[in-house]
Order: sequence, then structure tokens, then C-alpha cells
Amino acid sequence: MRPFFRGLPLIVLTMIGCVILAKIYLGFATKKYESVVKIKLADAQFGVSHENLYRDFDVFATTSKIGAEVEMLQSQVVIKRALKHLDLGITVSRKGFLSKKELYKDCPFKIMAEPLDKKVYDSVYLLTVSSKDSSYILENPSEQKFKGNFNHILSTPDMDLMIKINDSVLMKDPSIKVDGKYEMVINSENSLIKQIQDILDVMASDKEVPVLRVAYKCPVPEKCADMVNTISEAYISDYIEEKFTAADTTVGFLNREVRNYSEKLQDAEKSIEGFREANNVVNLKQETETHLRSLAELKNQLSGLQMNLVAIDSLDAYIKKGRNNFPELAPNFSTFNDLLSTELMKKIKELQAEKQDLLLNYTSSHEKVQIIDKKLDDLFNYLEESIKNTRKDLQFKYDDLTKTIAQVEKEFETYPYKERNMTVLERNFDLNDQIYRFLQEKKTNAEIAKAASISFHRIIARGLVPTKPVSPVPALIIVLGGFLGLLLGVFLIYLVHFLKDRVNNETNIQKHCDTPVFAKIPYIKNGKESSVVFDKTAIDLQVQKNLEKGAVITISSFINEEGKKTIALGLAKSAAVLGKATALVDVDDSFINQSFENIHIISLPQFCKEWKQPEKLKLFMEKIRKEYDVTIVKNTPISMDSSAMLLMSEASLNLFVLDSRRTKLKKVETVDLMKDDLGLDNIQFILNRDEFSPSVYSQAKEFIQKYRVKKNNKRA
Repeated sequence: MRPFFRGLPLIVLTMIGCVILAKIYLGFATKKYESVVKIKLADAQFGVSHENLYRDFDVFATTSKIGAEVEMLQSQVVIKRALKHLDLGITVSRKGFLSKKELYKDCPFKIMAEPLDKKVYDSVYLLTVSSKDSSYILENPSEQKFKGNFNHILSTPDMDLMIKINDSVLMKDPSIKVDGKYEMVINSENSLIKQIQDILDVMASDKEVPVLRVAYKCPVPEKCADMVNTISEAYISDYIEEKFTAADTTVGFLNREVRNYSEKLQDAEKSIEGFREANNVVNLKQETETHLRSLAELKNQLSGLQMNLVAIDSLDAYIKKGRNNFPELAPNFSTFNDLLSTELMKKIKELQAEKQDLLLNYTSSHEKVQIIDKKLDDLFNYLEESIKNTRKDLQFKYDDLTKTIAQVEKEFETYPYKERNMTVLERNFDLNDQIYRFLQEKKTNAEIAKAASISFHRIIARGLVPTKPVSPVPALIIVLGGFLGLLLGVFLIYLVHFLKDRVNNETNIQKHCDTPVFAKIPYIKNGKESSVVFDKTAIDLQVQKNLEKGAVITISSFINEEGKKTIALGLAKSAAVLGKATALVDVDDSFINQSFENIHIISLPQFCKEWKQPEKLKLFMEKIRKEYDVTIVKNTPISMDSSAMLLMSEASLNLFVLDSRRTKLKKVETVDLMKDDLGLDNIQFILNRDEFSPSVYSQAKEFIQKYRVKKNNKRA
């Protein structure tokens, strides 16, 4: 985070700059306005609320999804219908220096154009209008110019054009300027529809609520309101027209079908009537039930007659066999249960009893007995004749009833045929009757829907002329500009940080090099801090026995201004504090004409002019070691003078200075190579200005001061 905090001033500047640019953009950006219409869709299940007259009569409204209505509103059919009521054939825009403004109903002149070539459509034409001489110059896309006058037809190879002053607009607002540069575009219908479809926003307010939100956004407020209102009205009108057309077509179809099925129904009625007359059928079901009931009764009667015949035969046999012992037989028959038969039976029994009594006194040949036998014979003969006649009568009835039953059963053989044909005829009749009734009902519904010229869709909120733009949003643009400024500032700070690729801290050094870091020197603000830091470093050297008698410590670096001078002088002073006889060898005379207490300054070029010769340098260094306890050598930059390697080879300890703000990270690797190539194992790093991150402001101030110093030096 150090680069971030260090670069806060730059970040603030970039944020301020981006905010200023955002405000400039807002001044030139084209403002867009939005107008909204809300449409409640028809509910095909319930019809219109509180309108019982038309409830469920909107038979042509489907239960399609809301998405289908959204697509319908955005369709070419509806938009094309709306364009008939909007004057959008020619778009005129006033052209400014950096932007242009579309003129809708406030255009100071009217343009009438008749294209002669299709390439005229959707092409941009430039108009330069001058009200002084009532003239204008038309420039086509091919940069051909044509001069024309107001209220006169201008004929060009592409079109015929006439421009008139719009007096109504100028009367409303006399401040409108007529002179100026304009752009004119003759819109083709397809491109205009495509433009509207791209901008028109239709969506459902909620998935569960059948309400559509229709919005249109453009730079002209009045155009937004006109567009959404006209499209919504066109949608409603198209709905009514389509409903009327569908109802009218359906009514015509239903009239034809009703006539057709009316004829079929009449034919079915005639077929049933003819079949009834031909087969003598009134009510087949009722007749069937009646005949079945009669047949059952006849069969019951037949069964009774059959039982009576059996009884008569049995009685006749009894009488024939038991004339002499009639009282013993005591026949029980129900056939002769009338008063006469009862009296005959009683009479026979009385005569039989009287005969029995007479036989007690007389013989069977006695006159009285013979008289009684004669009476009994007469009675028996009468009874037998009666039984015989009764049997004949029962047999006649039995035969007649059998024939009647046979005739009735024969009639039942035709019933399946009649019933089957009647069922088919009645089924055809019922089918035609049901279809006829259904068509009559639908015909009535269709006629009502045709007569009801209302829409079951409803505009519940009309579009108003907007007064405030919806885009661009000033607060959002300014906040976005500030945020982008923040990102840009952070990006620049870290980009510079990584492009500089400095050592920065010990961690970075150890990642790229095996040479250890002996000491880290922080940024020193004053002499007191310098004493504390270098005294500690000197003690560390003493503990490690690097300040013994004859010790030579070389302070080296890659380039100038990495801190060699400060570190060499600081170590020399601290060594002197420790009681060491200290010499400070200056290779490049940076300490010339300077003196320090307890430190002997030796200018190497002065005391050993041939120091770049190894033998001469070696003799010089042996002499120094004998005279002083500690020798601090401020070496020349390695990148500027390769002879610095000779001094490093004569040192007992080489401290290589790396500056966190100046030394490039890639150079530390060369120290390892140098150790391997030259056999210098006694090299260690001193990190100057450890983790020092000055602010951009302080660096700028430092740069300005240096620039002034250089400028003054040049003048001097």
C-alpha cells in the first residue's frame, strides 16, 4: 500500500480531472427523455369489469400469454399503423459545433420532398439556411451542392424539394433562429420501423398482473409522449378492427352454416314423419310397453284357461268313473262354481243319500229306487253335457287366445327394425338440432361482438410530456468519472512503481540475489538520527571483527547519488567515536576542502596518482593499513569506472550501497556474478533509505529545486 499512499496527490488530481471531464461531457451530451404508457390487457374469462352486458361476449379474445401482447405492441403492424398519424417522414436536426439537436414540431420551416431514387432514403443531407435572401444550400452525400429558394421547388437528380417557412412555430416562439446549418434525413418506412423497435421498450409490470408498460426514449420530450400514445392507440384500434373483422367474418360463416343446418334439420323432420306414417308409428316406446303389458295379460289368461281345461278333463274322468260312488269322490273343481252347478251337486248328493236310505228297505229293482236312479242319470247326463259344453267353450277361448298371442308376438318381430331406424333418424335429428342451436347461439354472440365497437384492452395511464431527462444522469456520470479517476490514478501509480523496478526493500533484494544485506539505513532527516544509525552500524562491524587494526572497508555503488558519501562519512565518524584511528579515502574528491574531527581525509588521486596500477595501489593500501586502524574507502561508481574493482580487491570488507529509490532491481544480480568472476566473497549490501516512499509532492518539490540549482549554475 506504500505506493498508493505515496501517490495519493496524483490520485486526487486524476479524480478531479475526470470529474471536470464528466461535467464537460454533461454540457455537450444529448439529453434523452422518456414517456410511459400503461395498458391493462383484457381478461377473456371475466370480460370488462362492471359491464355485465358484455360479460363473456368477447368470444374472440384468447387466453394467450402476456408475452404475445408484448410482441404485438412491438410488431411492424402496430408501428406501421401508428406512423400514419405521426409526421416522421423527414427528420431535421440543427447542427452545432460539437453536437446536434433534433427538431420535431419546433422546426422553423417545413420540408416537402419527392424522392426520385431509392438511395435518397436514410441518407444525410446538409442544409445551410439563410433567411436574409430566403435561400438555402442543399448538399447531398456526394458533396454536390444545390441552391434553392423558399417556396420554390428545387429539382435535383435525386429528388424534388420545396421548403416553406413554418409561420405557426415562429409565431409561438419568435426567438427561434432560422439561419444555420441543418441535417435532413428522409426516412424509409422500414428503417423508421426498425429504429422505433430498437428504442421502444415494452414489458409486463408484473408476471401475475396483465398490465403492459410501454416506454419510449428520445432527445425530444414531445416526440416521446406522441410516440407512446400513438402506438398505444394504434394497438387498441388494431385490436378493435381485428375483432370486428373476425366477428364480421364469423357472422357470415355462421349465417351460411345456420341456413345449411336448417335445411338438414327440415330433411330430418320429414324423414321421421314419413317413417312414422309408413310404419304406423306414433310413440314406439309407449307402444312397445303397451304391447308387452297386453301380451303378459294374454299369457296369464292363456295359463288360466289351460288350468281350467285340465280341471275339466279331470272332472269329466272322475264323473265317468265314479257315478255310483259320487259322494265318495267329492270332486273339488272351481270351474262349476255358479249357483246352478252348486244346486246340481247338492241335488245329486241328496238323491244319492235318498237312494242309500231306500236300499236299506228295498232292492235296487224297486220302483222307488229305479225312479231315483233315473233322476240321477238325468242329472249326470246334464252335468256331463254341461262339462262337455264348458270344455268346448274353454278350448275355443284357449285357441283364440293362442292365435291372439301369436299375432302380438309376430308384431314384436318388426320392433327392432322400427326402433333401429327410429333411433338413427332421431339421432340425426338431434345432432342437427344441437348443431343448429349451437350455431344460433354463436351467431348471436358474434353479432353482439360485432355491434360492440369497444376494446377490452384499456389505457390506464397515458404518456405525458417529460420535463426531466432520464439520461445522462448527472450524479451517476460525476460519480462514475470520480471512480474512473481513482482507478486511473491507482493504475498510473502502480504502473510507474513497477516500471521503475527499484530494490525498495530487503525482501526484493534477497529474491533476486544471494548476497546478504549487512545493514539497512533509513531515510535520515538530521545529524542526530545519522549518529544513532551509524553508531549502531559501527558497533555491528566491531562485533563482527571488521574494525580490527588494518581493516579496509570499501563503500561502492553502481551509480552516483546512491548514498556512498553519506554512508562513508557516517561510518568514519562512528569508527572514530569508537576510538579507532580512522582514514577516509576519497577516490573522486567529493570531500575536497572539507575537514572533520578525528578523521583524516585522503584524496586518492593526490596521494597516489597512479592508483589504477595494481602494484602502486597495493603499496599505497599497505601503507594506509599501517598508519590507521580503520580505512574507509569511498569508491567510484562501478558503472562509470571499472577501476573501482581494484579498490574492492584490496578491501577486507566491501559494502555495496543500494538505494531503494535509485538502484534498479535487475542490477543486484550482477553483484553475484561479480563475486563469482572476481572471487570477492567479502561483499555485503547496505540498503540506503530503506522502505522510503516519498510523496509525489515532495518529489516534485525536489525536482523543481534541482532544476533551479542547475539553471542558476548555468547562468553563473
